Amino acid sequence: MSWVTLDHGNSSLHWCLWAEDEPGHLIVQQRGVHSSDPRGAGWAELGAFLPEGFAGETFYCGVAGSLRADETRRAWEGVAPLSSWREPLTTLSNDCEPQASVGKDRLMAAQGAQAALGSDVVIVDVGTALTVDALKHERGAPRFLGGAIAPGPTALAAALGDAGAQLFEVAPQAEASALGRTTAAALSAGVSVGLAGAAARLVKEISMEAGLEEAPVVITGGARAFLSRAGLFGSRELRVFPDLVHAGLLAAAGIECELEEETWTSASVS
Repeated sequence: MSWVTLDHGNSSLHWCLWAEDEPGHLIVQQRGVHSSDPRGAGWAELGAFLPEGFAGETFYCGVAGSLRADETRRAWEGVAPLSSWREPLTTLSNDCEPQASVGKDRLMAAQGAQAALGSDVVIVDVGTALTVDALKHERGAPRFLGGAIAPGPTALAAALGDAGAQLFEVAPQAEASALGRTTAAALSAGVSVGLAGAAARLVKEISMEAGLEEAPVVITGGARAFLSRAGLFGSRELRVFPDLVHAGLLAAAGIECELEEETWTSASVS
């Protein structure tokens, strides 16, 4: 038996193919990413990894609106017509107003962090946007408190490119030096180092406001490498899970999974 999870963002669609390593417990078998356009060619890659006659469940999380979700579902039906389709809802309490305005990816990342750690946590997701959110246990129940949304690296680079006649868009580089000696290098520094600094400050401020100064920081997202700079979060416990939203989808559906974890030299894991 296999399962598929789809994390459909504004600029890309990340997928995971899951299989059981023991009854009721899933592990990632394959993962990939392709354009968020439902008509794109990336579906063939995913379809090539599916077992013949795949009839497992597919869990979907999308932030690009109902029309794009419907288009994606139709594209998926062309790849796996026997698969069932579900869009699980989070089981977390949500303190935001209105609750429906919170991006499903933010809630599923928090759900995944809850499943992985079962404790208070600050979640940092870096992709098209940088989001920093707080999850706190109150009276034994996990509550999504909200957080902050800022531009991700590509959005920052595009904004700088549009900001002045002598500026231009650069391709963001996670390891860019802060001391740029050309205009291109300086722009790259502003994007890369600036993004990392924004993330660190948001984590600090949100932690203080939410009473989560001692909580672990969990990092995920396709552009997470921009936050791998040594010492960025001080002595905070740092955990890095590439498939956090996918784990959240499974957890919301009541399915246990084993999350793969990245080890960063800048991370402190207890």
